[in-house]
Amino acid sequence: MDLLSLRDAPVSCQPQDNTGWNARRDLAARATTFAVLVSFTATVAAQSVIAPYVSDDAAKPGSEEEQRVWSQSKELDEMIRKSGVIYEDAELTAYVQGVMLRLFPEFPERIKVTLLKSPHLNAFAVADGHVYVNAGLIARFQNEAQLATVLAHEGSHFTHRHGYRSQNSLKSNAAMATIGSMMGVVGLIPALLATSSVYGYSRELETEADLAGFQRLSRAGYDVREAPRAFEHLMIEVKTLDTKEPFFFATHPKLKDRFDNLSRLAVKPGAGQDGNSRMDYSRQMQKIRMATLQNELSMGRSKSALIVLENQDNLTMLPPEAPYILGEAYRLRGDPGDLDRADAAYRKALTAAPDYAQTYRALGFVSMKRNQFDEARQFFNRYLEMAPEAGDRKYVESYLRMIDKKGTTP
Repeated sequence: MDLLSLRDAPVSCQPQDNTGWNARRDLAARATTFAVLVSFTATVAAQSVIAPYVSDDAAKPGSEEEQRVWSQSKELDEMIRKSGVIYEDAELTAYVQGVMLRLFPEFPERIKVTLLKSPHLNAFAVADGHVYVNAGLIARFQNEAQLATVLAHEGSHFTHRHGYRSQNSLKSNAAMATIGSMMGVVGLIPALLATSSVYGYSRELETEADLAGFQRLSRAGYDVREAPRAFEHLMIEVKTLDTKEPFFFATHPKLKDRFDNLSRLAVKPGAGQDGNSRMDYSRQMQKIRMATLQNELSMGRSKSALIVLENQDNLTMLPPEAPYILGEAYRLRGDPGDLDRADAAYRKALTAAPDYAQTYRALGFVSMKRNQFDEARQFFNRYLEMAPEAGDRKYVESYLRMIDKKGTTP
């Protein structure tokens, strides 16, 4: 009798000697245990033969199945490029690509970085080496070492072939549809996203990417103490907003776990003390920071924008007109006292960047709300002088006519 037959043999209800039954049960149990061990051993063996890529030339699919995953990754990239969500800035993209090359010098062609417009805190990699980083995430970093921390992590997902290794761990279609929507990409195929790191890999693979990425960071000569700092201020934002977004920072392991892991690694002696490796880091990031903040406001995410703008350290990394965005965030939030806060922020922007036309328009509206019509007229007229081709010119002119009817300020 084979082992399966022994396992499934019926139990007689008649009194009998249990010796034979116990023997068969023991044999069946051992057979089941053996089968589990064989399955586990096969899984471990399969994992062990999937060695990390070591160079561009070696970075090729090792099987038809892996080739299929690569093809899906290419399809995902094509969908993203047709979707209009790419942040088009050749200089900044080249800069970020240069940081990736410093981390992964053996992969000058295979690992490619694409910036996305989304303000959400996310970055992800796919199986063929494409790495996508949201503008909202880049805008939060304070120096190049913090940016490099996330790039090293995502690049390690590729080098260690996590997209292929996790292909059987598909997430639900509903979850993937939600992610696609938040990325601004409609109709992303769930199966493609499931082989990327957008939703987070297993805890084991994420931890492996943390360790491998940290090693890359150290070998590239970055200050490894910046690694946990890349997550520290993000933890504050996630906690303050009570966000439930299932993105890079919220899953596998959770943000706090990742911070703790990198903190433990960072206390060990490591190479480099380079937190701001390029003098133009702040200049490179100013544009994307402002664009992200404006995007936040257009999406009604004033609280998220305020977390950044109310931090004086962050304001120093923004252009002189940044207080205008702070004023807009207060105005849109509309809490008690926010109109006064907005007015103060606008006037600070006016002093710091008197050539920034939008500030005059904003102060015109604040003055109107306060029935200070003389001042409102001056601000609106100055705005139209500075921006004669403004798209809202007729809109502002209608307010000027309204002011003329009301007369001067009492």
